Parts: sequence; C-alpha cells; structure tokens
Amino acid sequence: MYPPILLTFLGLFICFAPAVAQDLHFSQFYHNPTHLTPAATGVFKGEWRVAGLYRSQWRTVPVSYETYSISADWKAIQQGKSLISFGILLQNDQAGDANLSWGQGGLNLSAAHSLGKLSSISIGFGLAAIQRSVDITRLKFKNQWATDFFDPNLPSKEPFGSSSGLAATLSAGLLWHYQSAESRNRASVGFGAFHLNRPVVSLGGIEETKLPVRIPFFSEAVYQIRESTDLVAFAAAQSMKSAKEMVIGAGMRQILTTGLANITSIQATLATRLGDAIIPAVQMERNNWLVGISYDLNISRFDEATDSRGGIEIAVVWRVVPVPVTKVVKCCPVF
Repeated sequence: MYPPILLTFLGLFICFAPAVAQDLHFSQFYHNPTHLTPAATGVFKGEWRVAGLYRSQWRTVPVSYETYSISADWKAIQQGKSLISFGILLQNDQAGDANLSWGQGGLNLSAAHSLGKLSSISIGFGLAAIQRSVDITRLKFKNQWATDFFDPNLPSKEPFGSSSGLAATLSAGLLWHYQSAESRNRASVGFGAFHLNRPVVSLGGIEETKLPVRIPFFSEAVYQIRESTDLVAFAAAQSMKSAKEMVIGAGMRQILTTGLANITSIQATLATRLGDAIIPAVQMERNNWLVGISYDLNISRFDEATDSRGGIEIAVVWRVVPVPVTKVVKCCPVF
C-alpha cells in the first residue's frame, strides 16, 4: 500500500491545468467536501457532522465577496458492509453594490460499501435548488440624475425582466476512502459533477444560457510519521467550462493530548491556489469540535487593487463521535 500522501499528489497531477476560478470556492475545501462531491456525504469518523464556513474576499475593493456554507450529514442506515447516508447543503455568495448573489440549497444521498477492512467506495447523488438574484434598487442609472442631483424616484428606463431566477440542479460523484487500522494514516480521492441537467438560471434577459457542468476533483491524506506527529497533504481542482482552479497544500499536525474525553491537536498548513494566492492556515481540534482559519495572500495581477489582501476564511466543524464501550472491572469504590 502506497503512503496516503503519495496518493494525494498523484491525484493532483491527473487533474486540471491551473487558471482562474468561476464558481463558489473555498480555501479550506477539506472542511466542506460535499461541495465537491455528494459521495462525501457520511464519510467521516462519527455519526453526525455539521460544518459552517464563512469567507470574506477582497474587502479593499468595491466588488468584495462574502460566501457562506452550512452543511449537515449523518449515517442513516447500516447493513453489513453497506451504509446509506443523507446530507443537507446550504450555500450563498454575495458581491457588489447590487448584492448580486448565488444561492443553493439541497439534499444529498450517498451509498458506501466496504472493500475490506481498510477501504471503502461510495457513490452519491444530489438534488438542489439554485437561485441568482440582484437588488436593482441599489443601482444608479444616468436617467435618474436630474441636472445636478440624483433622484431614485425617477424611472431608470432600463429593460429589467426580473431580479431573481430559480432552477433545479442535479449532481453526482464517486469517492474512495482508506483508513489504517493500526495508525492515523488515511486518504480520500473523489470527484463530482454538478449541474448535470444544465439548468437555466435567468434574470429575464432576452438570451438565456444553460449553466455549464462543474467538475471538481479532490484528494486528502494524513500520514503518521511519529507517535504524535502527522504529515498532511491535500489537493483540489475544479473545472467549469473555460474556468479552472487548482489548490495544493501540505503541513503538519501535532497531537497534544489523547484520551476518551481529552483529544487535542493543532495543525498548520501552507497552500497555493495556482496563479492566484498563497494560503496559510491553522486549525485546532478538541474532542468533537474543530475550528480552522485561513487567509488568502493575493499574488495574481489583481494584487495592484488588493495590495495582496485576498480574504479570510473561517471553518467550524462539529461531529458526534460515540465513545467506544470498554469492559469495566469492579475493584473498589472511587468516591
């Protein structure tokens, strides 16, 4: 069995060439895996998982972006070597003076099957509603200027058809997962396909365009190098028509304390969104809780406007992990 870290970098080199991204994206994508494939639903240690991510990007320029994501997934039915899981994913992105937004809310379903004692494969499907909207009242037009002052009550004389568009979208994906029984070594490789039905999300314009299919690929791995030290690596790529994005990173995790109710670790990583940003990140994990924070340092040509200040991203993950039952031998009172 090759070390999980090698699988991550192998997966990286078979995916897409770097370019500029188009769809919603996160630097800490490994805390939001169902955004990349519905097959990641239910693939985690525990019974329940709830994750929230907030991203604020380009606050120094007039077209700043704010992105939110909330997801929940749980293992519903387990029969022998097979597992059925369900999930919910809610996301919203907002930018510009007119609050141009992209919202999504939907359900995921995955079916996983064990390939032995150490690995499994899962297939997932998703159905979601997507909405694109704009607040036209926040825009100003030349026809609303009365000589030397602006009058919002004057008609704009612009042919707006609608301020909101709604459509249904379908997704599917595959995921392979490996977990060592004798160490913390683990690895995941997956991909997805979103907007398979090519929905039309129109704001009432004359020409309606079908939404391109978004194809993400991602890989994540942990390799235990010492008793309390792990090497971590991750990679992700997304392609949506001519727009593409690639993120690759690695770092170290240190286990600080262990025990049934006292598990603590800290992790530091450094990643790059090729051609766009350098991304340092840290995360703290304490029992069922995980908090991560990252910051994009812009290195693209847009840094002339941003002064290298890309954006901050915060992730919070909570999992329900049952405490394993152990046999207790009565000896004497403890009180």
